Amino acid sequence: MAVSVLALAAGGGLWLSRVPIATRVIDDALAKKQVPARYRIADLGLGRQRLTDVVIGDPAHPDLTADWIETQTDLTLSGPKLIGFRAGHVRLSARLRDGRVSLGAIDRLLPPPSSSGAPFSLPALHADIADAAVALDTPYGPVALRVSGRGQLDDGFRGRIRAQAPSLATGGCRIRALDADVAVRVTATAPRLAGPARAAAIACAGTMAQRATARLDVGLSPALDRWFGRIDLAAANVATGGVALEQVHGTTRFRGDADRTTGVATVEAAQALAASARSGAASWTGQWRLDGARATLAGRLDAQHVALVAPPRARLASVGTAAAGLPVAPLLEGAMRDAARAAGDLHVDADLALSTGTPTLLTIERATVAAASGARAALAAGSVTIGHPGGVQLAGRMTLGGGGLPGVALRLDQPTPGGAIDGVVIVQPYARDGAALTLAPVQFTTGGAGPTRVMTEATVSGPLAGGRVERLHAPIAVDWDRRGRLSINRACTPVTFARLTISSLTLADGAVRLCPRDAALVEVAARGVRGGARLDPTRLAGTLGGSPFRLDAGGATLGLATRDFALGDVTALIGTTRITATRLAGRLTPGGAAGTFAGGGGQVGTVPLVMSAGEGAWTFDGRRLALTGALRVADAAASPRFQPMAARDIAFALAGNEIHATGALTEPTTGTPVADVTIAHRLASGAGEARLNVPGITFTKDFQPELLTRLTFGVIADVGGTIRGTGDIRWSPDGVVSTGTFSTAAMNLAAAFGPVTGLAGTIHFTDLLGLVSAPDQVATVASINPGIPVTDGRILYRLLPNLRVQVDSARWPFAGGTLTLDPTVLDFDSDAARRLTFRVEGMEAGKFLQQFDFKNLNATGTFDGVLPMTFDASGGRIEGGRLVARPGGGSIAYLGELTEKDLGFWGNLAFQSLRSLTYRSLDVQMDGPLGGEMVTGVRFTGIKQGKGAQSNFLLRRLTRLPIQFNITIRAPFRGLIDSAASFYDPQRLVKRNLQALIDEQNRKTGVQPPASENKP
Repeated sequence: MAVSVLALAAGGGLWLSRVPIATRVIDDALAKKQVPARYRIADLGLGRQRLTDVVIGDPAHPDLTADWIETQTDLTLSGPKLIGFRAGHVRLSARLRDGRVSLGAIDRLLPPPSSSGAPFSLPALHADIADAAVALDTPYGPVALRVSGRGQLDDGFRGRIRAQAPSLATGGCRIRALDADVAVRVTATAPRLAGPARAAAIACAGTMAQRATARLDVGLSPALDRWFGRIDLAAANVATGGVALEQVHGTTRFRGDADRTTGVATVEAAQALAASARSGAASWTGQWRLDGARATLAGRLDAQHVALVAPPRARLASVGTAAAGLPVAPLLEGAMRDAARAAGDLHVDADLALSTGTPTLLTIERATVAAASGARAALAAGSVTIGHPGGVQLAGRMTLGGGGLPGVALRLDQPTPGGAIDGVVIVQPYARDGAALTLAPVQFTTGGAGPTRVMTEATVSGPLAGGRVERLHAPIAVDWDRRGRLSINRACTPVTFARLTISSLTLADGAVRLCPRDAALVEVAARGVRGGARLDPTRLAGTLGGSPFRLDAGGATLGLATRDFALGDVTALIGTTRITATRLAGRLTPGGAAGTFAGGGGQVGTVPLVMSAGEGAWTFDGRRLALTGALRVADAAASPRFQPMAARDIAFALAGNEIHATGALTEPTTGTPVADVTIAHRLASGAGEARLNVPGITFTKDFQPELLTRLTFGVIADVGGTIRGTGDIRWSPDGVVSTGTFSTAAMNLAAAFGPVTGLAGTIHFTDLLGLVSAPDQVATVASINPGIPVTDGRILYRLLPNLRVQVDSARWPFAGGTLTLDPTVLDFDSDAARRLTFRVEGMEAGKFLQQFDFKNLNATGTFDGVLPMTFDASGGRIEGGRLVARPGGGSIAYLGELTEKDLGFWGNLAFQSLRSLTYRSLDVQMDGPLGGEMVTGVRFTGIKQGKGAQSNFLLRRLTRLPIQFNITIRAPFRGLIDSAASFYDPQRLVKRNLQALIDEQNRKTGVQPPASENKP
């Protein structure tokens, strides 16, 4: 009994000390594992142990916290055995690294992996987990797990696992808002998972899906190294490869282990077409396999009413706009529109094989794509592999056509896997919307280590820059090297065309030779597009506005990438119109072209006007050619009728078959405005008209007619006054007709026959360019002074061809009578003599002398006569002029004093007789040059003394005799009367010669005149 009491006492002591003892054992074990922990033993019995307030790991960031943990044990012969556990409100932190889950400090408390090689098996424990939350940190993103369940872990456990992740990224995919709620069941040591998993959105390598769900039913082996099961998939708004699917769902059954998983899957998709009420459906049935990180799928795709989404279809339809303005634009635009239309409703049937990994390969075999529009593409034999390191691998035969698309047959051959692919493309002649394309068989080589090369010849017809080209033919050679640089036509390229029409221009049977300006005609690289062409001397011919047209260019350059060009030594012949330029440069624009020109010139139609030295700018909008600038205008006649003029502010337009031009003509040396010009020319008929408006040309000392025309040189000088008017020039292939009306109100000038003042009148030209007028033109003259002033004249005349003037009549009041000019024709285009015959009627001698201010001489009598005058290169002269006094005679009286007393008897007798002398007849004859010595003969008879004359016996006897006075005067005609007057008025001589005497005196004495007098 004592032993029993002692044993009971010892046992009781131990029982009472079990908590401190267990605490020391647990603390020693934790310290040995270097695991920080806090806990409190709430109950410690033989079959049940309860810990509360458990914290394992860093207290600031613990790996595990639990409100309580309770274990159940069973005493066996080999010692206590854990048979179950319970936990309440557990929080666990875990990390997934390199495929393993780490629990932080807890990892040091777990037993080491078994080295016996026995497979993993679930422990025979009873678990009761009310609420366990696991914060799992993975390389793909954080995952929150909540675990609950109850039962024997190796048989009979029932529980749930809920996983949530805001965003996961793995394998190029991103999963947003993942939420899985899976039921866990263990039967006969084999777990099984079943339940849904949802994601708000999934995006993988160009594929996007929303509201994706997967219903799992997965069974695992007891060792967790094999699995099998089924997954039902569903997603909404799936977009991949330009295809948008409203709903996608599928089922896959699989079986596998840690090394390989294989399965059979069926995926179905539904699509609602935006353009119709039909719904698209697609299905894929095939097998898949997962070997480590590499997955392969192989199956058959059958998709009905598949459509590209609207944005890619819109981009596809807009591809053709890149060729706007080119002949292939209607073809490309139409084909792209039809392709976009076909992509709205497709039936796809293909054998697909997908292999993921490095690299990811997609192989397509025996595929057909048929559109509701009638378009069809087929891979009849061979395969297409996408994703190969060498690029897309092609082999076999492909066809395309229908639905508005051109018929294309493609034959491919790749002798060496991964090597170059040789191919031939046969394109059927393609025509639509007024354009047509014919391609020779397109031969190409691509892939491998070498460049991609394409060779063909193209013949195209279609619109071009507002016009049209027919059968434009050119060879095409394309090289695309491994650096991504694409070159088109590295060698000179012959280009021909049957017909080229731009606006009203038509060229026929043209041929040019385009040589690369740099390395190739076109070169595309990472730095952009470059290239250009150079043309040798070229000639093109055709029609412009219905008129024959020919264009010659000494050479040209064209930047195909920069769209600029330059032509040298350009000559264009349009019917009878010629246009030239030493340089024409420009740049192509979306609406046409624009640029500059220099050395421009030419001649419009049959108009005898030659243009040169033009420079300015030009634009072409596809229908209208416009030029602005300045040029030089000259007479085309061998003997120019007018001096070259400067044409400024030129505005030239060629639209359709009409030319319109405006400008202002100015005298180039002084800049004096001469005329405003408006020109219209019709190319089809070769006819046109020009209007010249002369608002007013004012002649001054510094601006004389010689600056406008050589015809006035030597004829008139010192012109002062204004002339204005308009002229019209009309031309056609039959000739040129020009008219005009010009007038002056008061013109002063110097002519060969003397100064003219107050010349006025209006002249109507019937041939303006030929200076031919209508008959009966009238001019009035205030004064003409050939030495004897005549005033208030009226001239009736007409301008004849070849610079001749027909004077029908001319009449002036003259000293109480009239002075008239007989009809005559004056020739101003040669050195021939010009003859004028003036007639004097009723001239009164007294009025005639009064015009010259003869104060000491008086005369009476009325005279008639004729004054024939001749003007030639040597000047003007009177030949056989005669003035005769009318019957009844007259008188002559000398009123001055004799300056010479000793004249002898007869001299004194003559002068005394002239004191007052009457006559019955008087005859004046004149011969000699107007500018030289004139010989004048004066003969009068029937004389007698008049009243007031000194008389004596002898004089009275002598006057009864028949005395005849014969007087011969030799003196310059224009100075004759002036000289006579100067005898009585010396002031005339002083005024005339004073300045000359002063200049001569200064010259002899060395005195310089004032600076102002040295001015010219």
